[in-house]
Amino acid sequence: MVRKGGQIQFVNVPVETVDAKFQASTQNRSSVTGTIFHFGQFVISSEFQPVNHLKRFLASTDGVVIELGSGSRRLGPEVINVDLFPSPEVDIVADIMRVPLRDACVDYVILDSVIEHVPDPIAVIAEAYRILKPGGKLFVNCPFLLPYHGYPAHYQNFTRDGLSHLLRNFRGVRVRPTFGPMTALINMTAETFAVLIGGERGLGYVTAKGLILLPIFWLKYLDAIFIRMKRSHRISGMLCALAEK
Repeated sequence: MVRKGGQIQFVNVPVETVDAKFQASTQNRSSVTGTIFHFGQFVISSEFQPVNHLKRFLASTDGVVIELGSGSRRLGPEVINVDLFPSPEVDIVADIMRVPLRDACVDYVILDSVIEHVPDPIAVIAEAYRILKPGGKLFVNCPFLLPYHGYPAHYQNFTRDGLSHLLRNFRGVRVRPTFGPMTALINMTAETFAVLIGGERGLGYVTAKGLILLPIFWLKYLDAIFIRMKRSHRISGMLCALAEK
């Protein structure tokens, strides 16, 4: 264990992959790539959530909240961040497959777009279960029909059946779409042509994806209707689950 300022590191900091470096470059608004990326996100984003289930979950919390695999953002001042990579917003640098916390010590666990990036999601879910108090709640967001996005790697996506099975030791598991069918469609379309035309990553990729999204991005708003259909989980971009220990 190493202390650095207010941060506790339980692992040797790994070297990030090209996708992770690209992700960091898009957050730099002073760079050309970052400027184009943020303009595109604001104007022609390929993502649309008719209902923000994570925001609702956070609003219901009243106790110790921890996000495993937080990345460089903080969902709220009360949230304890754990991530493999150090950043100013990470409180504990650790492998979330081996969380350095005692049993039954937190009230809420958040896994937002992270279990697709770990080689052993079963271990992560087991750790979430272990550190939750009895009656504690877990929120999971994960992709189904969304393209590859390695940070630092991308191992798997999940169907509703797969996510339900992963959470089989929890009670009251409820799985719902986060991103609907049209978000899935335009994401896969834009990503396919962006990679083929603009390259794997970088300015060419961002520019190509933006140009492809320009005439079709508005289709995502149809998800306000389509996501309400019972069968929408079969063709949705992302799913979320709420469960209780």
